[in-house]
Amino acid sequence: MVSAKFRWFSGMLAALVFSGLCASNVWADADDEELEDPFEGKPPLADQIREFSNEIARRFHQELQNLLDKELKVLREERKKSRYTAEERIAKQEGIIKDDPKNAEAHFALGKVYDEIRAGANAIVHTQIAEQLFKEHKNVQGLADARRNLRWYFEKYGYKPEDFMLN
Repeated sequence: MVSAKFRWFSGMLAALVFSGLCASNVWADADDEELEDPFEGKPPLADQIREFSNEIARRFHQELQNLLDKELKVLREERKKSRYTAEERIAKQEGIIKDDPKNAEAHFALGKVYDEIRAGANAIVHTQIAEQLFKEHKNVQGLADARRNLRWYFEKYGYKPEDFMLN
């Protein structure tokens, strides 16, 4: 899917490289013979190629800008949606934790949702609680996932484990 999406990009890139090679006289004859100019009365071939290259570059830039604008719009819309659903997910996980404070999966999920909305301290606290609960329940996979996420969160948000000492 990605290759089809950027197929036009590779074509334009090939045309730019070819026109650059032509304009730089890479294929010029080594014996410096004077050849008859088939474009007499017209702009020299190098100028035509340069104009063509500039037009390709201008169109490429415009197409790239359009693509980036569309993708940015989609990302902004998705972010708005994810923030709304993140608040709902936070409320749901907090409800589960209120009913069962020792639910490690709920704390872990709540930590991930807090990370999505960039609430790093809350993400770390709930992931640490999940880590302790996974350890108590002898859930090795959950423990490993919690520790991995904690490493990411500490690095991502610039905290140290000492900043969050749980009893």
